[in-house]
Order: sequence, then structure tokens, then C-alpha cells
Amino acid sequence: MKSAALFPFALSLAFLLAACQTSPAPSAGTERAAVAGISYAKAQSIAYNCFTCHGPGGRSPGTIPSLSRLSAEKIESSLKAFKNGTEPSTVMGRHAKAYTDAEIAAVANYIASLQK
Repeated sequence: MKSAALFPFALSLAFLLAACQTSPAPSAGTERAAVAGISYAKAQSIAYNCFTCHGPGGRSPGTIPSLSRLSAEKIESSLKAFKNGTEPSTVMGRHAKAYTDAEIAAVANYIASLQK
């Protein structure tokens, strides 16, 4: 009887563990995304916010600039310029101010690594 009662629990646990495995593991080249204590997963999560406007993988389908061909250095310097106000913006300054410099470096490296 005890094993029959554990079956639904074990099945639920198996589905939960499988769901946690759905995000892709870092591939060669994406290890650069984890910088200054910012994990690959956190950089990926921040990048998904970017992809809302800049398109899947940073490839914009419209008038918003694509990120997919930019280097990590260009993405990072642009975000820092938006953050400190030296680059004028309508929306990007507000987004960039929400992130630390380490998070900006990590997301820039993550996005640039997707080009490979």
C-alpha cells in the first residue's frame, strides 16, 4: 500500500524535474556569459527581456535595431551609455538603469554568443 501511495508523488516529482531541464545548457562560447558572478541562467533571463522588443535571438523583424550582429563590447558600451544618460533614448535608459554593470556585461556576452 505504501508504494502505491508514493506513485503519484514520484510521478509528479519526475515531471517537475523534467520541466526544470527544458532550458538549454550552456554551449561552447556561452561560458563567456557568466561573468562577474552573474550566472548563465541569469544572463539568459535578462536577454529574454531584450528579445521582447529586439526579436528572437536579437534578430529584429521590424524597425527596432537587431542585436544579433553586434559584438559583446558594442552591446555593453551601448547599454552603459543608455544607463548613464550619454546616449539618448526613449525606453532603453529606463531598462539599462535596472541592471548592474556586471549584469550588463553578462547579457552582452550572452547575446553575442548566440551568433556562433
